[in-house]
Amino acid sequence: MGALPFAAIGSGRPLVLLAGLSPTTGIEGEGMPRMMLGPLAELARSRRVVVFNRRPRLPRGMTMADLAREHADAVREGLGTGVDVVGVSTGGSIAQQLAADHPDVVGRLVLVSTACRLGADGRVLQRRVAARIRGGARRQALAVMAAGLVPPRRGQIAAAIAAWLLGPLVIRDSQGLDDMATTIEAEDSFDLAALSPIKAPALILGGEQDRFYERELFDETARLIPGSELRVVAGRGHVTVMGDRAARSALASFLS
Repeated sequence: MGALPFAAIGSGRPLVLLAGLSPTTGIEGEGMPRMMLGPLAELARSRRVVVFNRRPRLPRGMTMADLAREHADAVREGLGTGVDVVGVSTGGSIAQQLAADHPDVVGRLVLVSTACRLGADGRVLQRRVAARIRGGARRQALAVMAAGLVPPRRGQIAAAIAAWLLGPLVIRDSQGLDDMATTIEAEDSFDLAALSPIKAPALILGGEQDRFYERELFDETARLIPGSELRVVAGRGHVTVMGDRAARSALASFLS
């Protein structure tokens, strides 16, 4: 749709998913959409879930507004307006910009493991990843990224070693990593407080132990989106919040 690679699974009313940061560009193979959905795959039982990923060869210097504009064009072209949107992590930053800049496109908005701007630790980690990509140290970039997703004392070193060894075998597209760095650099300056207020009904789902977004940022996000509903799940981190049954139930109820 538009300039963006996409895949769709399920049937019913359309639901757009903007997934988190990935070192790969585009969507290849039948299993990719379901892998990107992860614990959200059950949405495809009653909805046509359209998964977008970034296009290849993003111009360096793109902003979140530029990325949101491409998504708005794609949704309008292929799905119309007033479409429900779920944004996860970095995809949630794009979703917020989309809802603020293009209110006609978004019907209801769900933000998962994302907030009005990156937290301090998340910003530092992503800057380290982008800097290594720009410097040509791609193995190091993948190792830093893998270690950053693992909580302390739960195998960070093992994750980094595995990514350093196996990353180049799995991710052979250097352009994809450059595009990821461009996306990271765009997100670095994203701040919902600087945008027009979001008018769409919104549900915010965050993990109490999210190392990319402090609890205060979830609270601030809820204040910045009038009438939004916030649920912070105890004991869950950045990539595990949707593993919580109550969180999935809240999402399903909100979208029903």
